[in-house]
Amino acid sequence: MSVIDILLLLFLFWIFLFLIFSLIKNTNFGKKISENMEIQPLVLLLKTTRFNRFILNSGKKRSKFYRIVGELSIIYGIALMIYALFFLMKNLINLLFPSQSAALGEASPIIPIIFGITFTPPLDQLIIILIVITLAAVFHELFHGFLASSHEMKIKSTGTGLLFMIPIAFVELDDESLKNTTPRKKLRMLGAGSFINLIQAMIFLTLFLSYPLAIAWGYSYDSSGVLVYSITPNSPASIAGLAIGDAIIALNHTQIKNYQEFSSYLEKTKPNQTLIITVERNLKNFDITIKLAQHPYYKDRGFIGVSTLDYHKPYFEFFPQILQYWAYLFFAWGFVICFSLAVFNMLPIPLFDGDKFLAELLSIIKNKEIRSITHNTLRVLSITLLLLNIYFSLIRFGFV
Repeated sequence: MSVIDILLLLFLFWIFLFLIFSLIKNTNFGKKISENMEIQPLVLLLKTTRFNRFILNSGKKRSKFYRIVGELSIIYGIALMIYALFFLMKNLINLLFPSQSAALGEASPIIPIIFGITFTPPLDQLIIILIVITLAAVFHELFHGFLASSHEMKIKSTGTGLLFMIPIAFVELDDESLKNTTPRKKLRMLGAGSFINLIQAMIFLTLFLSYPLAIAWGYSYDSSGVLVYSITPNSPASIAGLAIGDAIIALNHTQIKNYQEFSSYLEKTKPNQTLIITVERNLKNFDITIKLAQHPYYKDRGFIGVSTLDYHKPYFEFFPQILQYWAYLFFAWGFVICFSLAVFNMLPIPLFDGDKFLAELLSIIKNKEIRSITHNTLRVLSITLLLLNIYFSLIRFGFV
């Protein structure tokens, strides 16, 4: 079953769920469910008060620690907001004038993740991305709650849910206690979510950069070949029986230690050339003979049809070889998602934390008219920059 098929089934499930809930919401059973559950088109929210005590106790017991975190959250919140605006401006210039922006670096694609529309990953990547989003969302909201409780703000409920298939989490604060809180305390609480996501991003980046060391608990530190994580349909590799998770450790009996050696060897091959590939599968070695096809981009070069990365041999047979690739994806996507959430969430755009954060920052301006003009100007600037970046990213890079 493809990712598109799964997305279609999920869409039909949401329609069915919404229709059923609409039919029963006025019954006694429906009213009872509605106390802790809210269902809207493509949105499911589950509310509870069970975690209120945990968040309140944690916030109060470690109030000094969370206040330090809160002060750092204000500093980094301001820095992230400035960085987000600067990045969007610079990136827009790179998107509009790619030939004249070498000094500013390459443009980055700013494309929202809409599964099945803007982004259709393989199923294993999809699962890993959803796990990372869940971790980022839970820690984001937990630290909002911890900072709120450390400043005596009341928590009405906590919860989790789904936005179509994307996991979400939330902490619902009491409006009255929030209204009576000082701007500085609000700033600490509002910046805490992005601050903890930034910390998560740095942890994931460290694990990604030290990848061989990060998986050394179950895999050798030194690479001894390349791991196959993707195979092109109807390619020589597919026809010959190579499988995802196989390790290529030699070509024509020449040992291959890493991706660089593998790539360099293939650059010297020709179409229709016969290649003996030594494969390691479940710690057992065997040879496969492959007749190379013509490379789709380099016509004078041979083509196998695999995507690979450095292979680290597992210490035990029950450690799947493919697990190291999933760890690699987890670290990479962990950094991308947590860093993106930390940065873009601080933009002064309605529904983002940055909008309320900026409102509290501007509370030092006594003149309401100047305060309103400044806030709305930065709002319009942020929304415009973000939309233009998305639009020109889609034109230049297309859908992933």
